[in-house]
Amino acid sequence: MVVFFRRTVLVGLAALLIGSAEPARAQIYALPHADTSQSSSFGIAVALDTSRAIVGASGETTCGPNGGAAYIYDRKGRGGTWKQTARLIPRRDQCQEGAFFGQALDLSGRFAIVSASSDFFAERRSNAAYIFERDSLGDWNQVAHLTAEGGFEDEGSFAADVAIDGGRALVTTSGNPDGQDGGAAYVYERDPDTGSWSQVARLTAQAGVTHGVLGGAGALDGDRIIVAASTYFEREPGSAYIFERDSTGTWRETARIGGIKDFFISVDLAGERALTGEARAGDNESGTARVFRRTPSGQWIHESTLRPSTPYASGAFGSTVSLYEDRALVTGYDEQLGQDFNIDRVVYVFKRDTTDSTWSQQQIIDIGEVDFGTALDQNASFGLISTVPDDEPGTVYVVRLF
Repeated sequence: MVVFFRRTVLVGLAALLIGSAEPARAQIYALPHADTSQSSSFGIAVALDTSRAIVGASGETTCGPNGGAAYIYDRKGRGGTWKQTARLIPRRDQCQEGAFFGQALDLSGRFAIVSASSDFFAERRSNAAYIFERDSLGDWNQVAHLTAEGGFEDEGSFAADVAIDGGRALVTTSGNPDGQDGGAAYVYERDPDTGSWSQVARLTAQAGVTHGVLGGAGALDGDRIIVAASTYFEREPGSAYIFERDSTGTWRETARIGGIKDFFISVDLAGERALTGEARAGDNESGTARVFRRTPSGQWIHESTLRPSTPYASGAFGSTVSLYEDRALVTGYDEQLGQDFNIDRVVYVFKRDTTDSTWSQQQIIDIGEVDFGTALDQNASFGLISTVPDDEPGTVYVVRLF
């Protein structure tokens, strides 16, 4: 089944709740946001964990222009309203204008991690990642300030992407196309006795930059990590590296997924499956996304290649991806209004048939916006999808997924 959400369907939806008695008009809901400034970049990054969401607004004026902020939302009850419950910014002595706090983020239970990443991906700068913890009173407090390790000048910008899963966090660097060793991924863990966070691993690609410059997008799920490795301007296929933690607590590179045709590679990880977005792959660079599965012996094998029901030349399918259990969300373009070019970006929903592990397209979520699908995340039966125009305030939608 394919479901289309056009601009006319959205009229008045900001006041409706998911779970309303009117199913045709209750599939999508815009999160409330008081800031109407055009430069706030509200929705540049999103994360969803059960009944809690976090949204980045990296261009918001806080301690100065483009200081950035992140917003926490909570949903009350099974079909309840989403309400803003917190606004996160760094501590006063660490908050800076031009830091773009909220550029990347993640959420796991009572923990949130937020990146302040302000610089061009090929440069090493003093960015940072911040960890917040929700206390018993419901207040969110900054508990860690993570910065780059000294002596690795070729890694590119720190905190290019971040992820958190319980008491473990991942922070990647961007990687530097001019460097000899590529980028790195840092793993941090929380001491349950003291509540402090410390670095436990620095991960790099064994092959150096041979198969792409490690860094950029990353994902963390338990004892597994995936990190992208682009060849950037060479236009050669890049890679994604998988690292796993063994019984001794040591992190090791266990797989490399090659042949990924994209500049900024999007990746995600869920249990024993990984998803890679490849916006330059496919016929006429229409784009694809590939699903990989871990076998009982520890090998990662190709399970399926996802394609839109109607591929379009230079369609950018796979530019952003999200994986949760047996569902994948993929951003791509969709031709609209009989034009000869792609003007409408949509999110495709795929599901895996658990009987034979085949993947099929289930929905197309479409609100008629060229910037829709800027950031994606999902949990249970809900998706979180943003649109971030250059000249208008951003919007984040909660979508009921089939």
